[in-house]
Amino acid sequence: MRTLTAELKHLPLFAGMTEEEIARQADALRGFRSREEKGNILIREGEKTERCGILLEGTLQGHRVDEDGVLSVVSTLSAGMMFGEILIFSDQPSPVTLTALTDCRILWLGPIDLQRTDARLIRNLLALIGSEYWALHQKIRYCSIVSLRKRILTFLKDHEATPKDPFSVPFDRNGMAAYLNADRSALSRELSRMRGEGLIDYHKNRFRLL
Repeated sequence: MRTLTAELKHLPLFAGMTEEEIARQADALRGFRSREEKGNILIREGEKTERCGILLEGTLQGHRVDEDGVLSVVSTLSAGMMFGEILIFSDQPSPVTLTALTDCRILWLGPIDLQRTDARLIRNLLALIGSEYWALHQKIRYCSIVSLRKRILTFLKDHEATPKDPFSVPFDRNGMAAYLNADRSALSRELSRMRGEGLIDYHKNRFRLL
């Protein structure tokens, strides 16, 4: 557990806590680690879970499939991010399927006993839930834009750190299309037209707004 606490002390969930305090909380939350191979499903859409997880290494993707069989990417998680934290406080099933995009290491926590949980951890957990809410709000914002070009530009501007400097987006072309609720071919055509008009430049998931 000592090696684990050294890794966890840098994560937002355990902010403000010493390694000894983190070790006690990991024990109270019945924490254990697992390794997940690329393609493994961690949580299935429609299923309930009593555990949440922290991604220690790798990349995860949350997606759902609508009634017509169309896949929509809801989120992409990188190392240090948490998942399932809302589900463990709800009697509702998961609205998404969570899949490992790469080989991953996971720290599983729960079921959570609030009486044994440090108040700082609860505060940090609420902050993480708030961040997740705003991420979902952002996706809804993109999908509410009718024009595909405007949807793309809004998405790219939100990821641009410094004007006219190159930046990366956390999706390949299929993932970007699914996240923006767009047809893959239509997205590629629009990106090509925008580059031809001198609005953007790109290579794979690296972009620059001109």
